[in-house]
Parts: sequence; C-alpha cells; structure tokens
Amino acid sequence: MNVRLPVFVAILIGFILLWLVDRSLEGRQRLVFRYLSVIGSTALVFYGISKSYDDHARVVDVSKAAIAFMAAGCVFYERHRAIKRRPISERWKKFVGITLALAAIVAYWHGFRWGYPQYYHRWDQFHYYMGAKYFKEMGYDGLYKCTLIAQDELGTVVETDPDTGRVTSRIDMSREVRHPDKKIRNLGGDNLLVPASQFLDHPEQCKSLFTPERWELFKNDVKFFRVVSDKGYWEDMQKDHGYNPPPVWTILGRFFAELHPATVRYCQFLAMLDVGLLLGMFAALWWAFGWRVCAVGAIFWGCQSSAPFYWTGGAFLRQDWLFWLVLSVCLLRKKYPKLAGAAVVYAGLLRIFPGLVVVGLLVAAGWHIVRKRRMADEHKKMLIGGTIGAAVLIPLSLVASGTHSYQEFYRHTLEVHDQTPLTNHMGLRVLVAHDMKAQAIYQIGTALEPVAEVAKKRGLISDRVTQRASEFFHFKEAASGASGRMKFTKDVKLRDPFEVWKRMRNERYARYKKVAYGIILLCFGFFVYVLRRVKTLWVAECLGQIFIILLSQLTCYYYSFMILTAPLTRLRRDIEAPLFGFAALSQIVWVSSYWNDDKYTALTLISLAFCIGLLCAFAPRGFFKGLLPGRADSTPNTSPTGA
Repeated sequence: MNVRLPVFVAILIGFILLWLVDRSLEGRQRLVFRYLSVIGSTALVFYGISKSYDDHARVVDVSKAAIAFMAAGCVFYERHRAIKRRPISERWKKFVGITLALAAIVAYWHGFRWGYPQYYHRWDQFHYYMGAKYFKEMGYDGLYKCTLIAQDELGTVVETDPDTGRVTSRIDMSREVRHPDKKIRNLGGDNLLVPASQFLDHPEQCKSLFTPERWELFKNDVKFFRVVSDKGYWEDMQKDHGYNPPPVWTILGRFFAELHPATVRYCQFLAMLDVGLLLGMFAALWWAFGWRVCAVGAIFWGCQSSAPFYWTGGAFLRQDWLFWLVLSVCLLRKKYPKLAGAAVVYAGLLRIFPGLVVVGLLVAAGWHIVRKRRMADEHKKMLIGGTIGAAVLIPLSLVASGTHSYQEFYRHTLEVHDQTPLTNHMGLRVLVAHDMKAQAIYQIGTALEPVAEVAKKRGLISDRVTQRASEFFHFKEAASGASGRMKFTKDVKLRDPFEVWKRMRNERYARYKKVAYGIILLCFGFFVYVLRRVKTLWVAECLGQIFIILLSQLTCYYYSFMILTAPLTRLRRDIEAPLFGFAALSQIVWVSSYWNDDKYTALTLISLAFCIGLLCAFAPRGFFKGLLPGRADSTPNTSPTGA
C-alpha cells in the first residue's frame, strides 16, 4: 500500500471545502451540489484505493470492505439524525442507498476487469456446456476420459486467422495427452488424480457410447475449449471434480447447449444468462420489498467474500438456483403461495441444498397445525404449488437426462463427490473436521516466537521461562503437523497433493461427527423456539437459511444464499448495520488468511454465528430477560399483516 500523510490532509481539506460550499448554497443549487458531491466523493474514494494498491484483486477486496463500512456508517448516521429529530429525507436515503448498491455491484464485477478476456468462464463452461450437452453419453463420470480420447484423435490442430490466413496457433493434442505426467481426476473411481495413460489404451470405452455424428460434434467442442485455453489452465480443468448438477438442471442446460456449437460468441451469450438472472433477482426484491431491501441485498451480495465473481462469473446458468430461491421469498411476500412453492421446489431440484430452507416453512406450518388443528390455506396452496412443480420438473428431467440419471446423481455427487473434502468447502462439517485448536496454538506461537527470541537475547526472561517457551514452540510445531491442515499436509510428490489432507479431514469428522449432530439438534431446538411466534412464511424461509450451513457441505460460491437476510431487514432495520459489518468482516477474514482451509473455516464460523444472531433477533419476548439486563423487550413484527 502506498498512502502518504499529504493524501489524508488533502482529503480532510476537500471535505471541509465541500461543507463550506454546501452551507453557502440554498434551494435547488444545494440539492444539485449535494448530488454531485456524493457521486464525485464516491468516485474519488475508489480511485484513491486503486492508486494505493498495485494488486487489482486487493483493490477489489478493499473496495468491497470500504463500501460495506460506508453503508453501515450511513445507517448509523440515519439513526443519529432520527434521534435528533432531524430525519433525512427519503429522496436522499434512496439516492445514497442505490449509489452504494451500484458501487457494490460494480465491485462484485471487479470494476469490469474480470481477469479473463471476452467475458466467458472457459473452465466452468467446459464442464457445464459439455456435461449437459453430452450427458446421455458420458453421464457424471466420463467427461475427462472422453476428452482425453477426443484430443488424442484430433492430433495436431492448426488454427489460422480467417482474414490473413496466418497461423495463429499449432497444438499437438495427441502429444499433450500422452505426456507421462498428464493426470486427470478419476471421477468414476476414487476421485483422486490418476495417470491419463490408463484411459488412452481403451478408446472404445467412450466412443461406443456416441453415434459417429455425435462423436464428431464432441471432438469439435473439445477442440474449441482447448484452443481458447492456455495449456496449464486446460490441464488443470481435468483435475476439477467434473459435472455435478442434479438432473433437473440438465433440462435447460442441455436445451441451451444443444442450440449451437461451442464458439466464443455463443459462450458469451451463455454467460449473459446469469447476468439476466441476477438482475431479475434484484428486480424481484424491489418489487416485493421496496428499493431499500433491494439496495441492502445488492450491497451485501456485492461486498461479501465467500461468493465472489472469481468462481462463477461468466459461467453458464450457475445463478439460476439463487434467482428462484429469492423469487420464492418475494412471491410469498406478495401472496402468491402456489408460485412460491413451485419456485422453492425448482431451486431445490436445481442444486438440492436450497431446498433446506423448507425446514423453516415446515416448522412454521407445523406450529400452526399444533395450535389450530388444521393447515392454513396459505400452507395448502404452497404445498400444492410445490407438488405441481415437482410433478412437472422430475419427468422432464428424466427425458433430458435419461431414466437412470437420479441413481447416477446419487452415486456420483452424494456418495462420492460430497464425501471428498475440497479446500474451498464451507459448512458445519468443515468446522468439525478442521482442527481449530491446533490452528490457534500455531498462530499464537507464531506471534510470540519473535517476541520470546528478542526477550531471550536481552536477558529479560529466565532460563526456566526460556525452556518452557522452547517446549511450547516445539509442541506448536508437533500439534500443527498432526492437525491435518493444508499448510502441513500438502505434498506435491504425491499423485494427488491433497490426498493426505483429504484423508485426515474425513478421519477427524468421523471422530467428532457426534459433536456436529449435537450442534444441529441444539440449533434446531432454538429454531423451533423462535419460529413458534413467527406466522409469516417468508420470514420462516429466510431464517431457514441456517440449515444450509448446518446440513450441507458446499463450495464457497454457493454462500450467496445469505442474501436471504436482506428481506428480513424489512421488519428489523437494526439488522442492516450488522449485515454490512458481516460483509466487511468477511473481507478481513479473506485477506488475513492464506491457506484455503483456514480461510473458509473462518468464513463458515462467522456465517453460522451471524445466522444464530438472526434467530436471536427474532426470538420471542422475554428470551433475553435476565441474560442481558437492561435490554428492552422488543419483538419484531412478524404477523402476516405487519409483514
């Protein structure tokens, strides 16, 4: 970072000048000046951040944290003005809120510098375009080995400029796949990296599944993705974990993939589908909850660090589940329970884990049945909508994916893939499987070691204390080595560098899974206690997001589901500042940790703590009485009319 004292002095003088000019103007002139001041100041802040850091990715992280802090500051200032009985006009609130929301969205898109050319995610689209288009031939296990065989048949590929005829690239694909160091993920076996050579000797394993015409189409699509990717990037693609979505996703996935061969323009079109879905999500929030909730959602979504653009930006239908999940809440708010039921079922069938929010709906409906001895009309309508949605979508998915697709999905994704720890996994299972005690010991020891060294040299500590310190530092190293953390277990000499890490991760969870069950039961009990008084289904669904953390192990980019907190601010404005603070804290966690397992464990911890805090915010009257003396009894308005 390169920030000097004169810069801070210049900023201070600038704000003083703005204040003086503002006080000298009146009426419309003051209004126009304030608008220009807010726009100009915001632009200068982010320009200054970009000049203070050489690393663009770090600029983005700092910008996101700055936006979140600014949003929280605006909430506190608004409250301060209300206490002073000098409330800010709604017009100004709307202007500042939408400005920060747009700034957060731009920050999410890395200021429109997405890190790869032409806005399409080659890695992700290779998996989802190819996996959906050729699912009936390859299933969940065949993508990498069939790609190897196709490359081997393609041989040397020469690409020329259509205008000049000049050779732009020459790739010997057969030589690449037959290199002795070439490895791919063994999707149909132990899910570890294996030498590619074992598949090349039996090309019939793949070719027999294709018709000759389909095999030629497949080879052309493989050639496209290889040509537009660097060699190292391309080889790393086949070390990922394959094509994993449920059969219902394949309905639209296959429809769009079959429309056109893989080309740059078409991949750009596929990437824009997610942009449309995200814009639709924010439009739905505005429609159902108003501009403020939409702005709160956009600021949080753009500034949190668990689900950044890096993973799924420019991808192919990776935000569809999020759109339908948020839309279901919006439809409940607008009293369309049948459509809401269909939407939440669709979201669940697209990715499985979004369906876990149904726990909130079931608890709310269950308490109503216990109290009234009957099911409410709204609950019946939602159940009807969900049933119709499932009755339509599941048969369609069988047509798109084949009659055995659900058995294959269960075996590949739920039995194999879900049991394979990933370095960017999040969820309660990650918390239990990560040795946080050893990590804490290591970090404390790392911080104290140089202090102890200096104290020893200067004779400030006795020989006995020095001996004790040496024993502690030795214990720190031993405990850290046995912890199974990436820092100590990654071994590039193994065929899979994370083989030991994965094994130790699973072993630790097996030892402590009863702890996980206990946490789930405690949280469920507290959830039921809170939901006794919540009569509004959309509130129950939003609070149900905690079960996504408790019951699933997800890659980090799915944690955008926490945008479900934004609608809750419609009832509890006091959640806004903590939500922005949570987004800023997630950025601090992101930049303060280097190893992924440490980073995403910490992000899971603060995410779960935040969701528990949400339950506390909606707890019934008297819950905190005696626990927090002096806290006023204030129950949120969760009645159907008030919501």
